[in-house]
Amino acid sequence: MTELPEFLGGFDLTDQSRYAAGVPYDVFARLRREAPVFFHPPGTTADGEGFWVLTRHADIVAAGADTAFSAQGGGGRAGGGSHLEDLPFGVHAGVLFAMMDNPRHELIKRLLTPSVTGRVAAALADELRGVAAELIDAALAHGGEVDFMTEVSEPFALRAIALMLGVPRADWDRLAEWGRGVLGFVNRRTGVVDEFSTKTFHAMQGYFKDLLAAKQGQPGDDLGAVLANGEVDTSAGSEGLSPYEREANLTLLLITGFEQPRNVIAAAVQAFADHPEQWKALREDRSLLPTALEEALRWNPPNPYNRRTATRDVELRGARIRAGDKVTFWWPAANRDEDVFPEADVFDVRRDPNPHLSFGTGTHFCMGDEVGRLEIRLVLEALLDRVAEIRPTGPVAYAPNNKHTVILGMPVALRPSAG
Repeated sequence: MTELPEFLGGFDLTDQSRYAAGVPYDVFARLRREAPVFFHPPGTTADGEGFWVLTRHADIVAAGADTAFSAQGGGGRAGGGSHLEDLPFGVHAGVLFAMMDNPRHELIKRLLTPSVTGRVAAALADELRGVAAELIDAALAHGGEVDFMTEVSEPFALRAIALMLGVPRADWDRLAEWGRGVLGFVNRRTGVVDEFSTKTFHAMQGYFKDLLAAKQGQPGDDLGAVLANGEVDTSAGSEGLSPYEREANLTLLLITGFEQPRNVIAAAVQAFADHPEQWKALREDRSLLPTALEEALRWNPPNPYNRRTATRDVELRGARIRAGDKVTFWWPAANRDEDVFPEADVFDVRRDPNPHLSFGTGTHFCMGDEVGRLEIRLVLEALLDRVAEIRPTGPVAYAPNNKHTVILGMPVALRPSAG
């Protein structure tokens, strides 16, 4: 099958350029109604393979808990991972803990989680609270007309991940330059791999290899020190971390720890700019902040999809998914599922309960959910203290990327509170 099914309305989920207009929520609504589980033709994929698409909340939760769907690969495939195209096993799949199955996935997650939770997260909050205040104050000092992404969200997220990784302050500008240019190994602005993005990614890899070497033998709570010196539990026969696993996962943590907050924070503020009555309600009753934060996460999840591989034949809603088939979970679609979220297309800071899937589900539920919520909350608190109104002054610019919802620019006007 090479032609798009009629219910897609001409929207090819593999066509990166279509995402420059943002997340196609209208397409996902139609898929939930008419084809919640279907096989998408190859489209523009480099390997010319089709894949299964899941868009309903219940189906994605069930599949996320089913070991038949692997994050690393299987079903006779030589590669796998969480992208549409197979990534080579032993290079990405099976090495990056986000592209790894249990028990090893859980062992690495258990090693890293203390560096993004509890007292470490609390200590991080003290410094980041000041960073958020500094960036908002600077925006207001220049009249309040800002590109919120480049002037607030991006530098805030960069500072946060640099602290979590234990990157020396002298290197923060270099880290920022890399982050502005690339997202992993793709060019941030074009969504494709090119000479610039490849060269930059290799420079990042080399930097983190050197950083790990410098941190060896130095105790610390930051993720860099933990990956340099920590070890997984080998009592059940698992192998210790290899030098390559340490380097590759530190690079992964930079990408995810910078990219996700960068976009989610900006998208949260955009949601309030587009729904001024919700900002007013939150300012009048700050006890709504916890539910408002969850609604912001539901409204704009950072990733459109994650891919899994079927390791055995599975039947779902009458569809026969065969071993080796690619299966994709579409988070924005699940987050607007009318069966789970009443008035799903309404942004409501009072929404409760709110079982969104913006941090994933099952084994691969994001280990950084605590610090992710912390970062959003600190920026919102800084705004609540200082800003009476957030008004959009132009369209949001998105990168052509179907793996990450990447905001390139977000012009807003911030009107300061009286006093």
